[in-house]
Amino acid sequence: MYTISSKRFGGALVAAGLVLGAPGCDSAEPGIDGDGDGEISLREDPWGTGRLNTNFLGEDESYPLNALPLVDDPTADTRIHAVWTTRCVDRNLGVTYQNELFYTSDLDGDLGISVVDGALQPATFKKFGDPTVTCSVSGNLWEKTVWGVITHDAVGDHNHYLMLIDRTLDENSFPTHLWGVYTGQGSPFMDDSYTPTCDEDLDPNLEIGTLQYHSYLVEDLDVDPISGDFSEVADQFFIACRSGAVGKSVAWGYAPWEVGGAVHELATRAVRADYCGDGFSYTFEGNPIQVQDDFEINTYDNNLLTDEAAWDLETGAATCVTMPREAIYQNGFVAIACEGGEVTLPACDSGLLGAAEITTKLAQ
Repeated sequence: MYTISSKRFGGALVAAGLVLGAPGCDSAEPGIDGDGDGEISLREDPWGTGRLNTNFLGEDESYPLNALPLVDDPTADTRIHAVWTTRCVDRNLGVTYQNELFYTSDLDGDLGISVVDGALQPATFKKFGDPTVTCSVSGNLWEKTVWGVITHDAVGDHNHYLMLIDRTLDENSFPTHLWGVYTGQGSPFMDDSYTPTCDEDLDPNLEIGTLQYHSYLVEDLDVDPISGDFSEVADQFFIACRSGAVGKSVAWGYAPWEVGGAVHELATRAVRADYCGDGFSYTFEGNPIQVQDDFEINTYDNNLLTDEAAWDLETGAATCVTMPREAIYQNGFVAIACEGGEVTLPACDSGLLGAAEITTKLAQ
């Protein structure tokens, strides 16, 4: 998911003739105005893919913008007010619209947007000024769409403007997306007016300019920022940056639409060295590990490396730890204590390693 801090982007969103309706507005059509706070900025969370781990979960610590709701709830802390596009297709008439404004809005109660297997599905948009004219947005037409998000906190309402700049396939042919946040400078319908919402993926194996700032869309997912627990929440999607563990586990091959949510959650804990399954990470970003699993996704390159841990679906955590991957925990290491010291994880043996769905080895 994208990350947010207290740093602000200055400037206002300006688009002549368009007005963003506030929550509860009964206007027939949404628009965009100049009252966007621009309060989204980036937190440093570099990690790198391949087998370089991270301790960063991928959660927003300032605003609840990790999961975006797809059905309007006026009482919610986060709402997608509207999505705008200047490109769409009327497949019945065989007409392609270019440089005309279309929208879908929470004023209708349902945005009509859904995510399936990590990809945005086709949605119907209405023409601004003549909502009887409709068209469809699907596939690469989702690129350059502008998303108006309203968040609420003790201070009041805040307007945020995001653009889906790029959508492509990753190394595993999973859909991945580049999101940007409006900088307050330039046209809101030009992608160079946006800066990436995700921090950079520092994987040295990536070609420059490919997927460094991309993320995955995980339908019906919510992640507890303290415990790291996954839960299913209908009618929303989670934006999982590749620079955070929730997204990195997908990049490693553990997409929930392929292996299920429980495996995705377990893999996320393995990425973070969350041995006890309670949200505490025993690593820092950049530590290399090797991974093997029962799902024919990953196998060890070198079986002679030191065992780190075995990860079990039944417990949702590690069942044993031979040696933690982070150097500061290795000196004089005896065991990992969980549940307030009441449970001690043993060193791994062949039985525990063989029973686990995912195992990890130290790569250095």
